[in-house]
Amino acid sequence: MLRLPFLIIIFSLLSLTWGPLGLSLVHAQEVQKEKPKKPKTRRSQVLGKSAFRLIERSQELLAEEKYDEAMAVLKTILDGQKFNSYEKAVAIQTSGYIHAGKEDYEATIAAFERAIATGDLPPRVVSDLTYGLAQLHLAKERPRKSLELMDKWFAAQEKEPGGEPFALKAQIHLILDELRSAEQAIKKALSKEEEPKQQWTRILLSVLLQEERYSEALPILENSVQIWPGVKAFWEQLVAIYYHFEKEDMAFVARRAMHIQGMLVSTRELSSMAQLYLYHDVPIKAADILQTGMDSNRIEKTEKNYELLARAYMQAREWNKAIAPLTRAAEMSDEGKFYVLLAQSHIQGEKWGLAENALVEALNKGGLDDEADNWLLLGIARTRLEKYDAAIRAFRKAGDDDDVAKDAFRWIRSIERRLAENRRASADQ
Repeated sequence: MLRLPFLIIIFSLLSLTWGPLGLSLVHAQEVQKEKPKKPKTRRSQVLGKSAFRLIERSQELLAEEKYDEAMAVLKTILDGQKFNSYEKAVAIQTSGYIHAGKEDYEATIAAFERAIATGDLPPRVVSDLTYGLAQLHLAKERPRKSLELMDKWFAAQEKEPGGEPFALKAQIHLILDELRSAEQAIKKALSKEEEPKQQWTRILLSVLLQEERYSEALPILENSVQIWPGVKAFWEQLVAIYYHFEKEDMAFVARRAMHIQGMLVSTRELSSMAQLYLYHDVPIKAADILQTGMDSNRIEKTEKNYELLARAYMQAREWNKAIAPLTRAAEMSDEGKFYVLLAQSHIQGEKWGLAENALVEALNKGGLDDEADNWLLLGIARTRLEKYDAAIRAFRKAGDDDDVAKDAFRWIRSIERRLAENRRASADQ
């Protein structure tokens, strides 16, 4: 039984996207692509006319990425005597977004915390800032602080929120290796959506696979590759689990689906796919993958891969096509085994002279497990070429091995009878 590779098991955790600001980890990348959301400012009974205009001007400069100028406008409020505490709190909050625009997230955290600490912001704004702070601390690799803030955020909610906050909480628990808490949170998130979300599904799978709950993970993965057929990681996990349950045929089908979709691109992946085709007795497909890959330089032209290509052709009984890769493998190898295979391919085409040359090269290089058998084969090739004296010498070398001696001496006697017949025929003439 194959054990699932650890790196595959936890791919969900490693592949999650962590944005630097991350206003809901799902929104993390959006924060980088777009400018941070500006605080909603209205000419209300709280913000005075002058403060409103200055905040609005600062936001315009922020949108234009004129960060220093935007901060200078806020400084008018922060240092001014005529502005009330709420107006100063909004200015501090806005400064946090300016720091975020400059990608200074520690300063963003400090500004948001300072804004909350004033006690002058309304509960809804404090809640939003708390949520953002949780994500900022998570992005800065402080998950325990992030979880503390999320617990505080949840406690302040008057009604149960949607799925996003539960998914964020699940991600934090996953990082902290609190798997059961992560599972509980992510299942809550998924229950609030009509259609599953890919990242959330990855979190659930990370929990199940790390706990080796493969039976529970299998149907989720089978469903996932139907919903998101282009996600390679789901296919890789599915293949691994099929092998774990010794469902080799299903694993082969899944790998074929990956290959058809162009997911297998590396030398290792393509050669492994070729080996699978060989194992499942589809040698011509294996040869096609290897030949195409080597011709396009997507598969490395190594001794091992030339050997694999040659074996694929030989298994498909394409003896002539096997000769070129066998020749390259033989030239690259320190051992003679590939020259033996090359000789066997030549013998299939009854090219006895080429077979003889290959066998001589094999025996000269050495490193053969069955040297006596190859001396016997060399003797046969030379017999076909009517090189009888050389054939007898080869058979005698083969005869040094007890397992081959009987066959070797039978060939020698056959040659001696033939030579005797030839002499009698000459004498009669």
